[in-house]
Amino acid sequence: MKKFVVRFALFFTIIAAGSVFLAACQTARSVYDSTREAFGMQKRDIMIGEVKDARHSLEEVKGQFQSAMDTFNNVLHSQEGKLEEKYKTLKSENEKTEKKTGNIQKSIDSVLRVSESMFAEWEAELNQYYSENLRSGSEQRMQEAKSQNNRLISAMTLANEKAGPVLAAFSDLVLFSRHNLNSETAESLTIELDAAADKVASFSQEIDAAMSEADALLLLLAGSEPASKPE
Repeated sequence: MKKFVVRFALFFTIIAAGSVFLAACQTARSVYDSTREAFGMQKRDIMIGEVKDARHSLEEVKGQFQSAMDTFNNVLHSQEGKLEEKYKTLKSENEKTEKKTGNIQKSIDSVLRVSESMFAEWEAELNQYYSENLRSGSEQRMQEAKSQNNRLISAMTLANEKAGPVLAAFSDLVLFSRHNLNSETAESLTIELDAAADKVASFSQEIDAAMSEADALLLLLAGSEPASKPE
């Protein structure tokens, strides 16, 4: 009974510590945003910076997945090198890919945080207009930006979800490489590599779609009309 109580208390201590950590991170981000505003950066400029950063992160993640796929193909198809060396190479590449993938969720969180602040300010300013014509124009632009921002978030979220199956495939290949690389397993290995390559291609398409949505939002925020999208 005492052990149960101790474990129960430890569990809630960990949960509480995690909550405090997340709250501290959110506070730090808010302070950072406030500091940028204090130095004269407008919320729109901060938002543009966040979207550019998100796009750059997406491009880096895509490059890492393609690089990892190349590494897996080269190592697993090679007849040279020791088994342990191959395993360590693939394990390292997989860990790099997993770490880089985490940047997608970070980008989603950052864009959501800053966009919420920007749109709140934008909406509040609508009540300050004397001209109905100008107010209406600003509101229309805000709604367009909101819609495009939602499309970007949805596209990044979908890309993040598509990363899961690729990481699972890479993890399986790493595990397999530790003890099972021989001529008898070559055929099944080729099948798995081809399947992983298909998953990477699908993931890359979602990343490209998310980057296109980021470009469209940047055009809107910069005051330019994005190209019309096909229905």
